[in-house]
Amino acid sequence: MAIHKLDQVNAFIARDFEAEVPALGIVRAAPKILQGGAKELARAQTYQCALFGHKVAGASAGINAPVDEQSTAVQAFVAELLPQVTEGALMISPGKGVTHVDLAPLLAVDRRDPTVTSTDASDPIPGLTALSATAAAAAIRPLDGAAVAIEGFGETGLAIAERVLNGGARIVAISTASGTAVSNDGFSLASLSESWSAGGADLVKSLVDEPEPVWKIMGTACDVLFVGSKMGVLDHKAAEHVSAQVVVPHAPIPYTTKGAIMLGRQNVVVVPDIVATSGPMLAGLSTTDAGTPDGIESSVRELTNEIKADEAGPILAACKRAEAFLGTWREALPFGRPFAP
Repeated sequence: MAIHKLDQVNAFIARDFEAEVPALGIVRAAPKILQGGAKELARAQTYQCALFGHKVAGASAGINAPVDEQSTAVQAFVAELLPQVTEGALMISPGKGVTHVDLAPLLAVDRRDPTVTSTDASDPIPGLTALSATAAAAAIRPLDGAAVAIEGFGETGLAIAERVLNGGARIVAISTASGTAVSNDGFSLASLSESWSAGGADLVKSLVDEPEPVWKIMGTACDVLFVGSKMGVLDHKAAEHVSAQVVVPHAPIPYTTKGAIMLGRQNVVVVPDIVATSGPMLAGLSTTDAGTPDGIESSVRELTNEIKADEAGPILAACKRAEAFLGTWREALPFGRPFAP
């Protein structure tokens, strides 16, 4: 794993397989982006690409800038990376603190399918992530009649809510940084959408009179728990409280190694993040029908059905499949599997 520091702005890119193959990843902007976390995200992307048979390295970029200077910093980042993206060596999508409009000059020359690079409408990434996450969830537990909780609610959470509600599920709890909102009767899509548009992370305050603490979401009585507020949010301490039958990531590596092990001991099925969040990658890199919505849903369902019965557990089964593909074109495997530290 190499770290490349940019010249014109306080930013860096972590990437696997030094220039051997094109790299794919996200860029995040904040006052301080840690290189360690970026390396973990890059590794998860490497494994995801390999799992679905793509010779593409994982990457993750960070822009360090005070909030009032981030716009200028992002512009400098875009200008410096433009040659790499133009020549096809790098493919970058927006992460926290960056929008797809911010990256418009890069996305305009990005060689991925226009499905993921267009800036004409809303960011396509949340909807594509919701597509793969819900497809994986449904392969483990049918959504019709399921009670669902969404940790780390946001644009992707809203897209997940729409899909699971259309599938016959109930949204019984959501959480943001402002707290947890619980409803035994379930939240409607209209209430979630309107409250999110009006208040962002504070939507929980308009959904219920007194939001519960953020951590309460983990212990919510439900069938399916979607998680993804941050890397490692589902550690061994949080895992103790999970009562869901199925845990589905909607963002990279939300579980630690100990967290995943504990959930396994509790007979909770944990869908690998490299499967559940694969929608944008499949849409962008696939040159066949595998990149269409139907193709993504079919591929994710099929793969989830195959790995859910593996005696090693779904996460390790997915990692081993990715490593088997990497072994067909690399002499040595990357050191370290995609788990949050």
